[in-house]
Amino acid sequence: MRTWYIVNKADDGTPKSLSIMDDIGAYGVSAKSFLNDLKAVRGDTVDIEINSPGGDVFAGLAIYNGLRHSGKTIHVKVLGLAASAASLIAMAGDSIEMPENAFLMIHNPWSFAMGDANEMRATADVLDKIGTGLVATYAKRTGKSEDEIKSLLDAETWMTAQEALDAGFATKVTAAAQVKASFELERLPENVRAAYQAHQDAPDIDPEHPDADTPAVLPPSSQEPPADPTFADQVQNVAAAAGLEAYAALWATDTKLADMDAVKARVAEAREIQALCKVAGQAALADGLIRNASSLADARQQVFAALEAGQEHIDTTPKASTIPVQGAQPTGVKTAARSGRRRPARSHR
Repeated sequence: MRTWYIVNKADDGTPKSLSIMDDIGAYGVSAKSFLNDLKAVRGDTVDIEINSPGGDVFAGLAIYNGLRHSGKTIHVKVLGLAASAASLIAMAGDSIEMPENAFLMIHNPWSFAMGDANEMRATADVLDKIGTGLVATYAKRTGKSEDEIKSLLDAETWMTAQEALDAGFATKVTAAAQVKASFELERLPENVRAAYQAHQDAPDIDPEHPDADTPAVLPPSSQEPPADPTFADQVQNVAAAAGLEAYAALWATDTKLADMDAVKARVAEAREIQALCKVAGQAALADGLIRNASSLADARQQVFAALEAGQEHIDTTPKASTIPVQGAQPTGVKTAARSGRRRPARSHR
């Protein structure tokens, strides 16, 4: 079964750490499963690695509380992104490490609901109560006042590792991980495979007696320093951290995105649109909405329109009788009786 977290095992096969690498609560896998695997980790400490855009807020709360009451020392490592419910889980760490190129994002809880005005008001009340719990959790971790945390949640705040450290959401910033490229030979084009194989089969060159035609390699001190990352590189990093690499080139060339703050705002909105479509069962709409730079409000309208179009409408008005009758005529069924079922509200972050 596909799941949103990974159990990392020691050499003896026993669980030693857990990695949250996808939407929390997805694929029918609950927080209960995660916490059961947490109990199986031996020792007094456990590492929790996070690279997640968030997910179900109640699952996030359950995991946060489970970690805090596990009796273990929790070391959290944000590998790329801890957003939304994932940032909440990160707050459970006794230590919270972030590489210098990682990100953390917090925002108010949101939900998708259908129904009358009373149901909408009830959903809003629930969201306010959930928000109160989130404010308390972030405030306890950071030492900030509740008003400060509310302002950050209202603004949907994205933080670099250093910003998270300065604001109290992290305890340590580490150097970015050194990444090496890898590939599968059989996926390369035939001509490239042949050239690679020829290079592999070539005899090693004695460094003390190199051939005359062999180009000299400049010593490290003579090589040019690496160039600063370009705007496109920065956009690629932010998009990749949010799991939206497919749109990096689009955003990097969008003239309306003049700086990285604008890019981060677009990425955050794209994540919200993607989550909205997924929750509403309209995942196919997300790609077009993101590529068209639709606002979240426009996305909601299109999702509601798609849901409305997919509903089966049943005419419950009584058929007129062909036989003449006297007295009162039949009346229509009340509108409220037309709904076959109601969709429950789902709270997500």
